[in-house]
Amino acid sequence: MHLDLATALNLISALTLIGALIFTGLQVREANRARRDQAAVTVLQTALSENSARMLDLFGEIPENAPAQLIDDFDQETKRAIFEFGLRLEVIGYMVFRDFVDLKTANDLVGGVVLAYWSRAHFWAERRRQRTEHGEFLEWCEWLTKRIAAHRATHTYQPAHIRQVPRRN
Repeated sequence: MHLDLATALNLISALTLIGALIFTGLQVREANRARRDQAAVTVLQTALSENSARMLDLFGEIPENAPAQLIDDFDQETKRAIFEFGLRLEVIGYMVFRDFVDLKTANDLVGGVVLAYWSRAHFWAERRRQRTEHGEFLEWCEWLTKRIAAHRATHTYQPAHIRQVPRRN
């Protein structure tokens, strides 16, 4: 088989193009991985705010399915902490919705906190929605809670200290 110069150049061009496409695909995949990792860091930073410890402690004072009035009766600083923490979870919910963070990552990092928060604050959030006529108040927090609950209903969840977590190199 004899290759003339034009055929050889076409073959080289085709191979170069295929190589460039493979390289680009690998770069895009790596960029997506880096973006996902950065989003997970952002979730951590969002969840671990200065009022996180206060909120986790406060969960012990607020029973599940607490009536809205219980939260309304707290002092202004405590109500603001509950409000701000809900807004932080709101951001995480939206990040999951937009696929910046996958549901499994959010569930692993803050799933229990999200479920605990919403189980205590949902009547208060509903009352605020009705009072202010803003149905979107904590909408992404509620959305995330439903997704995490549905995920846990179909996937056995074990805390990291119990399950075998594979190490990544």
